[in-house]
Amino acid sequence: MPFNFKKKIADLKKLKKDLPKVIGNMAKRHYVESFRKGGFTDVSFNPWQARKFKDRSDRSRVNSTKSRAILVKTGHLRNSIRVRVATFERIEIGAYGVPYGVFHNNGEGKLPKRQFIGRSRSLNNRIRQRLNQEIKKIL
Repeated sequence: MPFNFKKKIADLKKLKKDLPKVIGNMAKRHYVESFRKGGFTDVSFNPWQARKFKDRSDRSRVNSTKSRAILVKTGHLRNSIRVRVATFERIEIGAYGVPYGVFHNNGEGKLPKRQFIGRSRSLNNRIRQRLNQEIKKIL
């Protein structure tokens, strides 16, 4: 089968257009997975600090909160993670519409840092593998 240079160029252009959406969705799934796992994965898994109960009266609520995942009460924070921009030049993912998300992610005030979104070498490695796969398919 002869080498079809025009088809390869067209396939690469299509990949350039489609791949940012794929990568954005990979990242979104990675960040949402933090809520299921109860921690963030960068190089390795970093579990979130457990809830603290101030006194005995708080302990009575243990049964209702113990089974619930950390940072999940209504699911608003987890569901707020969206791919806002997905172009070849820029992919932007964030927690939109929940102003308290940044306080949990960064650990501000009295809140412990429970990062759910940010740079992740693990995610970057998976993205790199996917990119290499897609390029190999074309070439």
